[in-house]
Amino acid sequence: MSSRKVTPLQLVINDCSSFLGTGISVKFEIEKEDIKAYFYGKKIGDIIEGDSIGFPGYKFQIRGGSDIAGFPHLKGIPGPSLKQVLKSGPPGYRPKKYKVQKKTGGYKIINLKGVKRKKTVRGEGLSEWTRQVNMVILERGGRPVHELNEKEMLNDRILDQLCYRIGKTILKWGFEGVILKSGDSETTLGKALEEYGVKQDSDLFIKLAKKIGVNLIRLGKENLKKIFEPLRKVSKRKPHPLGRYIAWVVYDFYTKLKENKISLSNEDNVINNLVSEIMKGINDWLNGNMKKPPKFSFKIIESAPQ
Repeated sequence: MSSRKVTPLQLVINDCSSFLGTGISVKFEIEKEDIKAYFYGKKIGDIIEGDSIGFPGYKFQIRGGSDIAGFPHLKGIPGPSLKQVLKSGPPGYRPKKYKVQKKTGGYKIINLKGVKRKKTVRGEGLSEWTRQVNMVILERGGRPVHELNEKEMLNDRILDQLCYRIGKTILKWGFEGVILKSGDSETTLGKALEEYGVKQDSDLFIKLAKKIGVNLIRLGKENLKKIFEPLRKVSKRKPHPLGRYIAWVVYDFYTKLKENKISLSNEDNVINNLVSEIMKGINDWLNGNMKKPPKFSFKIIESAPQ
């Protein structure tokens, strides 16, 4: 007799302005039937106590969700049933632009912004048909987050993921922003580092990203915002001074690995040195003491292998 497959409930929890303000969303899959059932009958806008769903000390607000077929829950429609409504924008419908060839030659742009379409949605009530619940963090009880030590942060399931995502975003400037060119081939610095055992799914990278995230959160919400907002996306045309500095730090780490000047045998030492160097640049920038970052190009020509 085959057992019935359990469909987990996905919780997407967003760090909005009421918490750290990074805008990062983290995901959790809930398989326990009692926790899933807790959401049934709740609706968009309801406040959720974290103690009831496995996140003690937190308080959340439901902002949306979708069912097992992907139909979104829509605020303002009572109950959990499917409905057809006219919509001109999200959720459930994103107007698009597309090109249409003209008979006289060339193209014209058709913009569907503002055009209403009939779409299937669910009411604002959650039920056993709900597959995903979107929530925002309203608050976290206990000591202020920036006063927690590293162990306390990483023992918190939400903060653990936020630390990793914050650190990974910062490291993108080096791992994904820097391009190495050798002969006719090009590769990201991250791919080149994989040859030396530094993969982005490795323990070393995960620990490094989390440690950077912990250090940034401990600077306080306002400083975190000053640092994270301009570094959220890698921009090579007008790189932020901190982005250029971080890219240089990661490239310098790569060259030392390549030249056997450092070893990965002591991961903790490697991680601590990298974090120390990155945080020195960040603190110098925050305090207005950062000199111009090293002259550094995001595309580096390396000598072709013999």
